[in-house]
Amino acid sequence: MTAFIKYQGDLFHRAIAAVAMIGPILLVIAAGKLPESPETGEFVVYGHGVILAVIATAMALRFTYARGFIKAWKIAASEPKYSVTA
Repeated sequence: MTAFIKYQGDLFHRAIAAVAMIGPILLVIAAGKLPESPETGEFVVYGHGVILAVIATAMALRFTYARGFIKAWKIAASEPKYSVTA
């Protein structure tokens, strides 16, 4: 009997996609609530920069985490009689 379980490893990608789509929408809604002034446009522009920085930081951290995890497995696998269980 085979159990079919959906792999949830792409949760990170779903979260990044949600931030990339919902972030600008919420930013424009927040800017629409502000009184009309030149700072409103700056708010939107700087807000998009912050969203981009958050996404770039998350992706960089994810890359370094995955890279380090792969290195750790290679080191553990290269040593004889080394257990990789917890």
